[in-house]
Amino acid sequence: MSKRAERKVKLQANYLKKGRGQGVGEKYLPFIQAHDNKIASEGWITRHKGWKTKRIHHTLSEHERKYLYYCEWLDGVSDIREQWPLLPLEKTIEIAEQLGIVHPHIDGIPVIMTTDFMLTLTTKNGIRNVVRTIKPIEKLTTRTLELFEIERIYFAELDIDWSIVTEYKIPNYLVKNVEWMAHAKYLDTQQVVNEELIELLSEDIYEVFIKDAGNSSLMNLCIRTDKEMGLTKGTCLFILQYMLANKYWETEVNKRIIRESEPLMIYKNEVIGRIIYLA
Repeated sequence: MSKRAERKVKLQANYLKKGRGQGVGEKYLPFIQAHDNKIASEGWITRHKGWKTKRIHHTLSEHERKYLYYCEWLDGVSDIREQWPLLPLEKTIEIAEQLGIVHPHIDGIPVIMTTDFMLTLTTKNGIRNVVRTIKPIEKLTTRTLELFEIERIYFAELDIDWSIVTEYKIPNYLVKNVEWMAHAKYLDTQQVVNEELIELLSEDIYEVFIKDAGNSSLMNLCIRTDKEMGLTKGTCLFILQYMLANKYWETEVNKRIIRESEPLMIYKNEVIGRIIYLA
């Protein structure tokens, strides 16, 4: 065994000992984490505090990051486990041999495969897991499709729905808007706004937006409101993002990108708790 292969095998064994690829919700540990790679694919190392899990998520590409934000928005997704390992290793080796496909390896030594997202869904028929692997169309090479076939058969034998998600299946407007409001999902991301302040001010701020009826830019309206209410600069904008992120208020997140230099129309969500299912 080469030194490079030996290091990789020991490293993956160490990951398993540390509990990576195990757990659910807040306790899940991704098998591959952002700091493991000096250079992530496409240069997109991202750490995001999960809306659903409240733990740090690790994505290794731009498309993974976008899909993560998409899943965060969907009410029907209850758990997101990224960089999920296909274990035991012997199973994927067996599938590769049956297919006549070269298994992922380092200098001829097989290594553990991972898939991008194991998702737990609330569906009309109950709770179930599905797997989504993320890849832009231009990168669906023959070799990539071979590896995906190993994944497909692996999860088919577990009776778990599996599919490839390309860039055309990710709603860009929605993703950009979720990214814009992501930091405001929880109040512990800053020190100025708390639950009491939101309870005291949210209705008044909502009325300001309704009366303006989209005439002023979002930024100008928020700055003016901060001054008129004697608030710390940025408070109105944060409360807006918090109310949108938690779906107390709504706007056309699927139809346009929210830009602070443009007006924004909002309205109250009259059906809190509705389920939005994964496509």
